[in-house]
Amino acid sequence: MYTIEDRLADMATIGDTATAGIAKAARDRRERLGLSLRALAVRSGVSSSMISDIERGAKSPTISTLAALAEALEIPLAVLVDIALPAGGTIHVERSSERAFATDPASGATRHRIGPVLAGSKVEIIRYSVPPRSVAGPFPGHASGTLEHLYLAEGRVGVTLGTETATLEAGDSCICLADRPHGFDNSAGDRAALIYLVIEPPSP
Repeated sequence: MYTIEDRLADMATIGDTATAGIAKAARDRRERLGLSLRALAVRSGVSSSMISDIERGAKSPTISTLAALAEALEIPLAVLVDIALPAGGTIHVERSSERAFATDPASGATRHRIGPVLAGSKVEIIRYSVPPRSVAGPFPGHASGTLEHLYLAEGRVGVTLGTETATLEAGDSCICLADRPHGFDNSAGDRAALIYLVIEPPSP
C-alpha cells in the first residue's frame, strides 16, 4: 500500500515541485477559510513562522506538521501531499495506529479522520467526540455548497449552523449546508457526544 510516508520519501527526489504544491494547497485553503497565520497557528499547534515558511515554499514540512495542518484546515492530508492511487489492487486499508487526530485545547473535543484518503476522493468521514459540559466551535464555514451529513451515535448534542440550531438525540441524523460557521453544544450533557460526519464538497 502506498502511504503518506512513501509520498514524503518520494518528495526528496521531486524537490521544488512537491514543496510548491504543498505551499499552494496550504495557502489556498487557509485563505478560503479566512484564517490568518496566527489563527491557523493556534488551531494547529504549528508556529506561525513555520506556516509562513511552508506557504512560501521555504521549508519542507515533516509528516507530523502536515498532519496537524491538515486537521486544522479541515482537509484530508492527501490534499496537501497529493497521494496517488497505488498500481493494482482495489482495497486500501488504514490501520487505527496510522490514523491522524486532533484535540481542541479549548473544549477537549477530538476529531479523527476515518478511512484512507486518496487523490481524486474529496469525501471525508470524521469521528468527532465532544466532552460533557463543553462546546466545540464555532468553526469556519466550508466552501460554498459543501454538505455535512451528521449521525449522532451517542449522547445528546446541539448543532449550530449560522443562526439556526437543532438538538439531536442518539440515533438521530441530519444534513447541513455547511458553508457557514458551525459548532456543537454539549454544555448540558453528562456524557460525551459521539458524532460521525461525512463531509461532501460541492460538485465541480
